[in-house]
Order: sequence, then structure tokens, then C-alpha cells
Amino acid sequence: MQSIINSILKNRNLIIYATLSLITFNSLYTNSSVHYNAIGKTGAHFSGKTSIFSSYINSYFNLRDKNQILIEENLELKKIQYKYNYDTQNLESKSLESKSLNTANIILNSINKSKNIIVIDKGISGGINEEMGVITSMGVVGIIKSVTKNYASIISLLNTDLKVNAILKNSSTIGSITWDGLNSKNVKLNDIPLSSSLKIGDTVVTGGMSFYFPKGIPIGSISNYDNNSLEGYYDIDVEVFNDFSSLSNVYILERTDNEEIKTLLND
Repeated sequence: MQSIINSILKNRNLIIYATLSLITFNSLYTNSSVHYNAIGKTGAHFSGKTSIFSSYINSYFNLRDKNQILIEENLELKKIQYKYNYDTQNLESKSLESKSLNTANIILNSINKSKNIIVIDKGISGGINEEMGVITSMGVVGIIKSVTKNYASIISLLNTDLKVNAILKNSSTIGSITWDGLNSKNVKLNDIPLSSSLKIGDTVVTGGMSFYFPKGIPIGSISNYDNNSLEGYYDIDVEVFNDFSSLSNVYILERTDNEEIKTLLND
């Protein structure tokens, strides 16, 4: 108690000054319209700045939640879109249909190796299994390679070991997509005979004849081709729709009939 009293006595001049200042400002604020308005404007300005800063902080920390909501909404739209596409494409086999979509976030990604791998934050507990196709709203990303309880790795389209069945959208000419390990923006469309009609800008999509992707998932567009091959096939460069250097979220296609089809092939 004595220490408190001593502290007050030591700082009595400061305390008296602060008290008199508060009384003076209160008197000016109450009795003078000029000072009332000035102080009011200053307070309003400070309050506004504080509110903006607070709003900015709240928006920043809520951004992840808002982003997840947008992802989920986009997922539902993609389900409707794919269902519509499958219903109107008159596919020859039920096995080409994808039953549902799942979402995941990318936590590791590479584009500068010959065998690039992507890692996502969902695994077996999130409904992810091996050999599922992976896409974005722009098109094909890759195929699930291995899965743990909470994570999964994806063989990227930018992996020289991956080969994806593909067709020219306008003509349905069948080929395959591979990567030569050179440019992360371009892949190769192989096995397209010189008798086929094509042009720069033609869209390439999945052909549907695989365990991984249904027919019609976008891959890219023809950026260059050479018809001087002696083997009877075009040398075709395809610019992929996805920017693999900035991927953040993906969709995983669930194919529930793969095992049944494999059983038939193994008989």
C-alpha cells in the first residue's frame, strides 16, 4: 500500500496534468461547437480507419474459408456439367462414366523434372484411391499413383511415364498424350495419321478409353504440327489448358467400375 502511495506522490505532477487536460478537453467538447465538430470528425476518422483495418484482418483470416466455399460450389457445378455432358454424348459403355467428384488441395508440386509428382492433402480417409483421374476446371492434371491415410501422390501430366488416351474434339480421331520432358506448357499428341484433318487451335480432349478419365475432359489445343514425317503420323504439339506452375486445387474422379472391368480383361 505504501509503495502505491509513494508512486502517486512521485508522479503527482503528471497525474494532475492529465486530470486537468481531460477536464479541459471535456469542457471544449461539450460547450464549443467548433471543438465538438473537430473532435467528432477526428474520432470518426480514427474509428473508420480502425474499422477498415479490422475488416481487412477479418477478411484475410476468413479468406481460406471463403475459398473453400467457392471450391465446393464449383464442385457442384462441375458435377452438373459432367452429368449433362455424359447424358448427351451417347457413350457406348457405362464404364466410361465417372460416378462423382472429390476435392483436394495441392501441398507439393513440381514441373522442372522429367517425372513430376504432385501431392494432395487427401488420402484413403478422404475417399481417395489409386488410379483415380485428377482434373481441374481447366482440364486433365494426372492420375493418382499412391495413397496413404491422409495424403496421395499424383503422376502429373508432366511426367514422361504417363500416357493418356486422347482424341481430336472436332473429328474424334484417336491418339495419345505424352510429355517429352522439355516444356511445361506443351505435351505431344501421338498416333494421329497424316490422313486426318487438323489445324492450329483444334481442341484435344480425353478419349474415354481408359480406366482414369471419361470422354471429353479438356487437355489442350494444338499449337504446332509437322506433317513431313516419314512414318505416316503428324508430329503435334499441344498447349495444355492448365498452368501447372500455379495449381492449387484439384478434383478427383471416382470410377467405381474399374475393378469389374479389370476382372473381365484378366479372364
